[in-house]
Formats: sequence, C-alpha cells, structure tokens
Amino acid sequence: MTEGTGDQIEATGAAAEADTFARDVGAAVRLRRQELGMASKELAARLGVSASFITQLEQGQSSISLPRLYRLAELLRTTPNGLLPVSSTSILVTRAGTGHEMRAGNRDDAQWVRLLTRGGSGLSLKAHRYLIKQTDPPQDWFEHDGEDFVYVIRGHLRVEFRRGRPVDLGPGDALNHDGDLPHRWGLGSDQPAEVLIVNNFQH
Repeated sequence: MTEGTGDQIEATGAAAEADTFARDVGAAVRLRRQELGMASKELAARLGVSASFITQLEQGQSSISLPRLYRLAELLRTTPNGLLPVSSTSILVTRAGTGHEMRAGNRDDAQWVRLLTRGGSGLSLKAHRYLIKQTDPPQDWFEHDGEDFVYVIRGHLRVEFRRGRPVDLGPGDALNHDGDLPHRWGLGSDQPAEVLIVNNFQH
C-alpha cells in the first residue's frame, strides 16, 4: 500500500464520520420537531433560514454551525447535547486531533471547533477546543443558556462583553461567566491561541 492510498483511506474515514454525524443531528432535530408538533416551515421562520435548509438538515445533507445548534436547541426546548449523536458509553476518551468538527459561526469561512464531550439528552456538559488564528473572521456576538468556562492553553485571548469591559487572558488563565451575557472572543496578540471552552446547560 502506498502512502497516498493510506491518506485517501484516512480522508474517506473522516468524511464518512462527518456524514454520520450530520445524519444523526438531522434525525434528532426532526424527531424533536415532530414531538412538539411544529411544522418545518415554522421552525425555519423562527430560526431565520429557508425551509429547504431545514429539510436538508433533517436529511443529513447539510451541516450545522455551533450558534445554530444552540438556537435550534432553544427553539425545540431541549439542550444542544439533546440534538447531538447519543453516546453509548459512560466513559469517552477523545484523542488529540479527533472529535467532531463544527463551524464556530454561520459564515462559510468561520473557524472549525472540535467537540470533545459526549452527546445525548440528560448530559449537561459540553466542551470544545478552539484554535484561533489571525486569518479567522471576527466572531458574532453570542449568548445562550447556562455557563461558560474558558481556559487558555496557549496564546492570548480577549473576551468581549457587550455590556462591560473586555477581559484579556493568557496561558493558564481561566474565565467563568453566565452564557446569557452577549459575548465574543478574538486574539489578544499577533499569535494564534488554543482555547478550551466548556458549557454547562440545564436540562
């Protein structure tokens, strides 16, 4: 087997995993929407997207960004974990470089973040690993239920609050704040930053 063949197998496996993730999320959205007796057009209107987007999402033909996942969970009266693939284990190990990837914003050029924790209803903890670069677009203001815990692994991060002064964080620094405070973050220097974000949701 050549090196090129191995690379193709690895890429194919990652693509298949992403397809399975999208199908599982879509199925969870459809099931929850039907449980609430909500039409897809109504959900689309409340989410601010087209009806065709909801159809594609529920059929696993479209990926979902992190902000839309949070908003969908709110509209469907569940938690983000309740719309993610259900973990079948009580112990999950996520190795370096693995974990489901999602866009951090609704733009096509938004950065990718890695999901590090289990999914399924009844689970309140959600953690992501961010690698923020100078070329990333500015973040939109973001708010959600629960709490945020921010830990800087390397680099410098600036967390802005719509009401209040920004907070600058360096390696080893941590920040805990209410998720319903409109917030966004960006680089605090000209070097990339690696950050762990942990959310806790009521369910």
